[in-house]
Amino acid sequence: MSIENAPETTAVIDMDIKPNVDDNAVMTPNNEAEVLPETTAVPPHPEDTDKPIRVLKEGSCPSLTGRSTLGYELGLDDHSELYLRLISNTGSGFFSKEWVACSVIEQLITGASELTSTSFKALFPHKSVNTGGFVMAVVKALGLIQTNVGNSRWHQHVTEVTFEQIAIEAMVQEEKAQQVSVSKGAGKRKHKDVE
Repeated sequence: MSIENAPETTAVIDMDIKPNVDDNAVMTPNNEAEVLPETTAVPPHPEDTDKPIRVLKEGSCPSLTGRSTLGYELGLDDHSELYLRLISNTGSGFFSKEWVACSVIEQLITGASELTSTSFKALFPHKSVNTGGFVMAVVKALGLIQTNVGNSRWHQHVTEVTFEQIAIEAMVQEEKAQQVSVSKGAGKRKHKDVE
């Protein structure tokens, strides 16, 4: 069969070919797929379910770049579920103020040794990209992760620290502060002068 007798066929070429990557992956600036750790769905945020959150700890820490200071709250709902949220940023970066369950964060970091801010983006899908990095900075400041010794761009899980330990410490400090304020007020009655 010669070329002249070959049947004519039409080919459609898709110019927007994207690499075949895992659904749980994001593309890095070098066009490489970085697979994010498997996470379960984030439990409903307390404001969506009208669950009251009692703030146990309010704190601040530097961002990962050190160019701003981030404010955060650690809270507890009435089912003893711990939550974390960002409340302020002295820099200009936008972020989500939604509560995220600490159990989901712990699931993300447990056993991990190559965490980046991209790893934390999975906690806040369709929200500001800053939120993941800011939450990572708070988790680092709380001592749950630390810089990886082999690569300073990665962070690794610190197995000795948990959100539960941090919450217990915050409750103990709150109780001590209340005891101090009660004891300061005791024994300061004015006595009548006897004539």
